[in-house]
Amino acid sequence: MRRLRSDLGIFLLIVAAGLVARLIDLGDRPFHHDESQVAYFSWRFFDSGDYEYQPILHGPFMYYLTAFSYVLFGDSDFTARLMAALMGTLVIGLPYLLRNQLGRGAAIAAALLLAFGPTFLYFSRFVREDIFITAINFALLIAVFRFLDRPRAGYPALIGALLAMAFATKEATFITLFVAGTFFLPAVLVQAVRARRAGGTWRDGDIASKVGSVGWVPWAYGAASFWLVFTILFTVFLTNPPGLWDGIYEGLSYWLGQQEVGRGGEPWYFYIAVLVGHEWPALLLGLAGAIAVLRRPTLLGVFLIWAFVMSLAVYSWASERFAWLVMHPLLPLLLLAGIGVQALLTISPNRLRLIALPVVAACALYVGYASFLVNAEHRADPREFLVSTQSSEDVKRVVERVFGVDGRVFRRTGNRVTVAIDASQGATYPWAWYFRNLPVGYIDMTRPDYAPEAQILVMTDQSRARLLPDLVAYEGRQFRFRVWWVRDWTRKFELDAWTNWWIGRETWNPKGGLPEWVYVRRDAAAS
Repeated sequence: MRRLRSDLGIFLLIVAAGLVARLIDLGDRPFHHDESQVAYFSWRFFDSGDYEYQPILHGPFMYYLTAFSYVLFGDSDFTARLMAALMGTLVIGLPYLLRNQLGRGAAIAAALLLAFGPTFLYFSRFVREDIFITAINFALLIAVFRFLDRPRAGYPALIGALLAMAFATKEATFITLFVAGTFFLPAVLVQAVRARRAGGTWRDGDIASKVGSVGWVPWAYGAASFWLVFTILFTVFLTNPPGLWDGIYEGLSYWLGQQEVGRGGEPWYFYIAVLVGHEWPALLLGLAGAIAVLRRPTLLGVFLIWAFVMSLAVYSWASERFAWLVMHPLLPLLLLAGIGVQALLTISPNRLRLIALPVVAACALYVGYASFLVNAEHRADPREFLVSTQSSEDVKRVVERVFGVDGRVFRRTGNRVTVAIDASQGATYPWAWYFRNLPVGYIDMTRPDYAPEAQILVMTDQSRARLLPDLVAYEGRQFRFRVWWVRDWTRKFELDAWTNWWIGRETWNPKGGLPEWVYVRRDAAAS
């Protein structure tokens, strides 16, 4: 009992520290294009009850949670990311439920890596579906392996509900099932062969016997739990019955069709590069963990090795490659890294421990360094592998200026400032989120029949060149709208390029971006 209270206290401290790290300046970083879509469509649901599942924007679950955050605390940049931060905090505490299977030290080390590692901290402060699905998948993993450890009749219903929530969060759940299926089906077959050789039947295999030990009724409840949760979430709480078919068919159909598109434009080895750059301590410690598992195999340990390797292979094969998808292979890797830390700190003889301690310390120092850089210093700078094409820091300054002008116009006239956004080159977001409460129009300003009328204009270089004679009543300035680093992968094996990046985050080829212009009509600017 004393050990239980001690473990719980340690985990609560880690969770509390991780929560603080996630909440500090949570709304301050400029919204990424994808973030602003989640924030905006969640706000639409909150404001008017308007929601329709679109596979490109992923499942409804995170929109409901984000809208609920608005209900509780109002709509703001902070509350838009709040549920993502809370899901990221939940992930930190989940290893506590696996401490008997992983080992006490391994669970604590994994919790620390999940709390302060660069990738999990960054995407816990980023409102996309990735941290939501990772938390659900982790909970699903725990439910499955706790059931296999000590079968209980209540687990099938929990597994069914979690699986439905996973499908209602991200279509990548099909990949999760593939990874799990390619592990468990061969495992069941191997155990069946062994059972038959011992004079039994295939049902006497360890996994099969545990699945069957609770009888068929709990699994019927599991199926009912799945379809109940799935139906409620995809039909918008039973108000949109056609949404059920969308969840069953449209999501998978859409994403299979995207395989030929190849969005992201990164090579197949991109996730390896992200792991080597940001998470090499996890790779090193995870290798130590994998060795420890193979020396004393457990079903969970072997599954973690399989899940890391297979997830990395499948996501590297899939044509859409963005940094946030690295979380899928990274989760099992971090659990293996926790096992590795435990193995290194308990290794014998003692002289080997003297070597292991500096290794663990060096890994911990780099984790802190890398996490500080990407989460604080370079939070919107694409020199970091985790930062995809990103709205620049200038975007927040433009937003502040627009609302400053709006405040002056409102005090003088009682009306809100009018804004026109150039929708060419895909530039609607993140403005739709930031200006959701202003009278704003989105129009392709490259159209020959367009003439500026709004008090504030936000436009691309191309539109400005055409409209310049019509802007004499405005004052304007250029700003960086989106920034990116299109990496020269021909230098992927050059040690000096990587060393300069690891130490000082120096890019080995120039970064780029998309500039825009903000124009304010002089009578509005002076009001």
